[in-house]
Amino acid sequence: MMAVSCDNPYEQFSLVQDTQPEDLRMGISFDLPMEEGITYSTTVVCRLDASRLFKETVDLTFEVISPNHESYKETVAFPVVSNVRQKSALGEGAQVQFKRRGAFLDNQWGWRKGIACDTVPGRWRVLVSAKDEVDQKRITALGFSYKGVSDEQE
Repeated sequence: MMAVSCDNPYEQFSLVQDTQPEDLRMGISFDLPMEEGITYSTTVVCRLDASRLFKETVDLTFEVISPNHESYKETVAFPVVSNVRQKSALGEGAQVQFKRRGAFLDNQWGWRKGIACDTVPGRWRVLVSAKDEVDQKRITALGFSYKGVSDEQE
């Protein structure tokens, strides 16, 4: 679904394939090790069963848990893009990629960028779940990536 370089120690892509509705209801956990002096950007990837594309968004809930166990939640409605016309309609700044693979549609969205960790460095956990039953049934793979850049390089 997505490839990343292994040259950057502050970059990683994790993919969970063959997700089940229960996995997506409970949430799938991804690690985000954050260090001081590094600014991060994140993306999320979903492989969707194209035969179940009767909703224009994928609604994902993110629960972010800090190393000191504080957490916050947010739900984001990401637009499902299956063709160039839809991507163009989102505008130049849209951070959306898509690829159709037979019965499946891969969508990648930018989630957060400019994340700096100056107060609580360490391993942050990002728990991603599908907000509703429709998305729980049509998501067949879920991925999360992050990329960090040293503040000196920016």
